[in-house]
Amino acid sequence: MLEQITEINTEINPENWTYTSYTDEELFAFISFGADPDILSDKFMYYATILDAEHNEVFQKEFNDLSSACDYLNQKYQGIWRFDNKLAANKSAGGCSTCIAH
Repeated sequence: MLEQITEINTEINPENWTYTSYTDEELFAFISFGADPDILSDKFMYYATILDAEHNEVFQKEFNDLSSACDYLNQKYQGIWRFDNKLAANKSAGGCSTCIAH
């Protein structure tokens, strides 16, 4: 009989950054991305962003690479704020049969 090994990830990384965040009572921290404002540049910029409950930007720090943005948020908030995995939350929501449209 094979044992199933389940590793619970509690940090933001380059594989999960699009659906994970850290949350405090009134604030949440996540990574977003955008383009370099230089019109001749084609590189992406990554942002460690903090929003309040009304989605107002409280803080934003720019990074040239995704790993640095992940490291920054993990160092500041891991173990202090709650780690949220939006995909895990959706899997336990009940699926299509619980939709009000049915």
